[in-house]
Amino acid sequence: MVLKQGILPRKYQTEIAENVLRKGNSLIVLPTGLGKTLIAMLIADRLRNKGNVLFLAPTKPLVNQHVKSFAECIENADVIPITGELQKQKRKDMWNAHNIIVATPQTVASDIEHIDKSRFALVIFDEVHRAVGKYAYSLIAKEFRPYALLVGLTASPGGKKIKIDEIKKTLGIINVESRDYSDEDVSKYVKQMDIEWIVAEQDPIYKKISSRLKDLTKWYLKMVRGYGFRVGSTRKSMISARTSILNSPIKSKYHAIKYLSAAINLDYAAEMVETQSMNAFLEYVDNLKSREGKGVKMLLKDGRFEQIIKDVKSNMRTHPKMKVLASILKQNPNSKYIIFSQYTAQIKHIHNTLEREGFKCKMFVGQRKGFTRKQQLEVIKQFREGIFNILIASSIGEEGLDIPSVDYVIFYEPIPSEIRTIQRRGRAGRAKKGYVRILIAKGTRDEAYYFVAKRKEKKMKAIIKQMGKREKRTGTLIDFM
Repeated sequence: MVLKQGILPRKYQTEIAENVLRKGNSLIVLPTGLGKTLIAMLIADRLRNKGNVLFLAPTKPLVNQHVKSFAECIENADVIPITGELQKQKRKDMWNAHNIIVATPQTVASDIEHIDKSRFALVIFDEVHRAVGKYAYSLIAKEFRPYALLVGLTASPGGKKIKIDEIKKTLGIINVESRDYSDEDVSKYVKQMDIEWIVAEQDPIYKKISSRLKDLTKWYLKMVRGYGFRVGSTRKSMISARTSILNSPIKSKYHAIKYLSAAINLDYAAEMVETQSMNAFLEYVDNLKSREGKGVKMLLKDGRFEQIIKDVKSNMRTHPKMKVLASILKQNPNSKYIIFSQYTAQIKHIHNTLEREGFKCKMFVGQRKGFTRKQQLEVIKQFREGIFNILIASSIGEEGLDIPSVDYVIFYEPIPSEIRTIQRRGRAGRAKKGYVRILIAKGTRDEAYYFVAKRKEKKMKAIIKQMGKREKRTGTLIDFM
């Protein structure tokens, strides 16, 4: 396994690879676009005489992307993809017949008894921030640790030390290698990123509808408390309270759960109005009608909620953030954009609105939303070829697909996750200066989510930096060369 001529690793990539080979099981934290996969190839190259390589990626598209990368960078690469698309019997002999296997973790876990673990010298865990709880990475790491060097790759392991410690424990990590855009050996390779958050003033009608939904939510929470249960006003506290109520021996708990269910659904409805659009709100209501549950049925029969729905239908108007979005697109109509939005209903609304205004755009959502794998690949192909220049994506566009770099990444709403924020942002500025625009509805949960993600990212960087320093002082050297 030898790198092809013309593939020239950067100094920091070579240094990270050498450190991993000397020190042992490692976590590599590197921002998107700085070549984590090439580092994995450098490690694999040095271990080529010691055994095979298993490269794990969480999705089938990402598996195919990595197979392509190995074929492009490794001379005569003996690399194959193994995913659930292949029948189990056909996969049985493939595990032990090739030098480099790129596979989904679920497939490896399913076939674990057919795999000769001792044949492998290296296991790479891409998007290793998933290696928590019962995710398949945990089982695989346990099975391969006695035989292979384990290396985790991620742009963002998370902002909680307890989670990072769990990842380290799962993989038996004794070494952390991290670089940031500001590091001297990395900064010269980084394209400038222009990040701006844009505040949209609330429309009075939207504000009034949102306030009525919140007041109704408070009433339902008051009913829950009337049964003797404690519950906060945030969605997180409501969901947490649901578990504690269900575990309660009190007979009236099912009445309380009914009111709590209504409150949770009202909170989602209020979010649609606050941060998305009236169209998204109405589609959310339509979806509620197809759901079971006493709480949902009670809410839909509540005259106060029915009146809110009627008032929305009679006062339909564009959300202020949609106006800001259209303005950004009109300023640079020929640029390439990815617009991220949390909810499928809003993605549809954005697509329909922009299409009516003459923009060339397409939706990109997950297979569970009825978007087939074939459709996904066709949309990405057309986007790459320039048939349209605006991709409106759900979270599926954040990781796991070979989406080309764009000029602009637009967050239709901030998200309170440092991992997903970093992944979204990383879609811009890979080949040239990139622009990130984050739309915020003034006085709404948008503002809180923006600052939560920012705080978590800052905390994550501090944790990783501290871990790197500590392990440089105490790490044991293990020669894998």
